[in-house]
Amino acid sequence: MCVRMNRYSVPVRLIGRTVRVMLHASELVVYDGRQEVARHEPLIARGATRLELDHYLEALIRKPGALPGATALDQARAAGRFTPIHDPSHRDAAARGPGAAADPAAFVGDQHGRSGPQGGRGA
Repeated sequence: MCVRMNRYSVPVRLIGRTVRVMLHASELVVYDGRQEVARHEPLIARGATRLELDHYLEALIRKPGALPGATALDQARAAGRFTPIHDPSHRDAAARGPGAAADPAAFVGDQHGRSGPQGGRGA
């Protein structure tokens, strides 16, 4: 979604839907009806993009091959919210052997605190 010439992510299930945005000095909050669906720190520079990896998890379950090149993944790693411990391709590489596919369900569990060391969501 675009707000003041910057792009922010929303959960993939909301793509194409109209959402309500509240822009405050320290945060941008997105609502689908009365439900809060996203919260971002506002971007300063115009033309910038802020992506939240959690917003893409539903799509990554269907297309796990998209994970390695995902911009949302790069931003999460840069912010320290996604480490090699969370990445099934790193964590399970020895067990699966070379060339084996990552398990996207394990990745989703890690990101939502159901397993893994980080716990919680990084919204």
